[in-house]
Amino acid sequence: MTFLNTNRFHWLCFILWQFALFFCCQQIFSIFYNFNPGLSCEDPGFQFSKPKCKLSKVEICSELTANCSNWLIEPAPFHSMVQDFKMFCGSKAYDAAWVATIQFIGVLIGAITYGHLGDHFGRKPVSFFGIAVGISFGVASGFAPSWELFAAFRFVVGTSIASILIVFYAYILEFIEPEQRVFLRSFFNWGYARLVFTLVCFICGYWRSAAIATSLLALPILPVLLILPESPKWYYTKKRFRDAKAADKRVAWLSGIPYDNDENEKVEISEKLEKKDTRIYTMRDLFTSWPIAYRTIVVCSLWFSTSLSAFGSDLNSGNLAGNFYLSQFVSGGVTAFAKIVSFYFYMSICQDVLFQFVFLLDTYVPSFDRRRLHQYPQIAMIICYAAIMVLMILPEADCGSQGSRDLAIIIINIIGVSFIEITWDACYLVAVECFPTKIRTIGIGTCSLLARTGALLAPQMAYLSDIYRPIPYAIVCSIGTISLLISCFFLPDTKGVDLAALDPTEELDYNRKKSVTENIVIQRRMTGIMAAPRLTLVENSSNNNSDA
Repeated sequence: MTFLNTNRFHWLCFILWQFALFFCCQQIFSIFYNFNPGLSCEDPGFQFSKPKCKLSKVEICSELTANCSNWLIEPAPFHSMVQDFKMFCGSKAYDAAWVATIQFIGVLIGAITYGHLGDHFGRKPVSFFGIAVGISFGVASGFAPSWELFAAFRFVVGTSIASILIVFYAYILEFIEPEQRVFLRSFFNWGYARLVFTLVCFICGYWRSAAIATSLLALPILPVLLILPESPKWYYTKKRFRDAKAADKRVAWLSGIPYDNDENEKVEISEKLEKKDTRIYTMRDLFTSWPIAYRTIVVCSLWFSTSLSAFGSDLNSGNLAGNFYLSQFVSGGVTAFAKIVSFYFYMSICQDVLFQFVFLLDTYVPSFDRRRLHQYPQIAMIICYAAIMVLMILPEADCGSQGSRDLAIIIINIIGVSFIEITWDACYLVAVECFPTKIRTIGIGTCSLLARTGALLAPQMAYLSDIYRPIPYAIVCSIGTISLLISCFFLPDTKGVDLAALDPTEELDYNRKKSVTENIVIQRRMTGIMAAPRLTLVENSSNNNSDA
């Protein structure tokens, strides 16, 4: 038996997903094209009102505008759009932040449109179209003669990012086996993509060539898609059984394994006999009963705050002092390494646990429920960013010791980002466990929509650091504290809930004061059902998502 039952077709899917993540890193490209070089004055006798390290960017711009006639752009590690379009100060600097916001708006619009297109027209054609459009407009953005046209191109790039995250991801998941999903996430992940993306920007050193090169990273996906079939699972959901059989044969050929016609006929017959739920569920169904509406509001608020914190700190990392590229490489490397360590821990401890880093607590400490899984890393994140805020606020006698302080800020920032990642896992697990099967995809999709809305505000947070460096971290701490309070007082505990147990409760009276969790506990006491392994929650959710 091969490793995780993989074959050559599965490995092809893994590699395709990694190349897709290269393109998804366009979400953090604003770290590079909005990089602000240092500004000085060449006028003889000019001096700033106080040491430059103690001045904000807005204060530096104000003094240069008032008292300097010959500005000097200091050498920078990356030649950004800000330099070419003279977007250093004033309203122009705010326009630079808006470019990143416009791209995130594109991601939001793309999430709404491409999801429906993928369900209607199929995973393969919509994925091909979205990626091709994204590459084309990403390359075109490198030739933009103005920042306005660059922003328009980046909007389209944002929609294509959404097509990858929603449609292409479903396409890949429908081809691989359930036991391979953690492996995919661990060894073909965002950390590696960020390392490669940063390396390409480092080699290019110029925003125009970097925009072109990073967009072309996804180009190998297109010719491979031409030889891949449509997802057989999608064909089955559309009851196109003849097309599904042809797609299965194609997958078997690409996998190098014989086609099992008998097994396929059994699946086809069962699909034909299965009674389908013809009702179309929408976001409105999340608010038809108070318990589900209550959970929707609570969980969506957690997703919103986590997304705002994650992207806010990420996009602001370019404004931190110290070695620019080193901090970016370390951020990507830490993420990639953590994924690998988590995978080996996962393989050695238990085959049915997703959250490896909390496995022992989750299993052997009954009080460590989903609320604590969210609250503990949230508290740690708040402490980290509060420490950064204090370090930035404390006065310095001179700029001599600024280097050690900047190094401490970078290290604490990376630690804080790692805790945000754990919070993300908690948010996803709670969302999976809160919603009944029939509306689970709609519920998680709504949470994702709120998360992307939070990401829209992240570039504005990075801009606020130009006014006063601690402001972004003050916002993250404030939002994080509100999220923590919501978790403490309103987040229901869903530990031990399995998806199969949620189905019977859909017919229970939701107007009763008992929570869904209490209903499940009562049902388990009556039937003797024990808690299912944790991973089945997420794996079954992935199956449901791919069926949508």
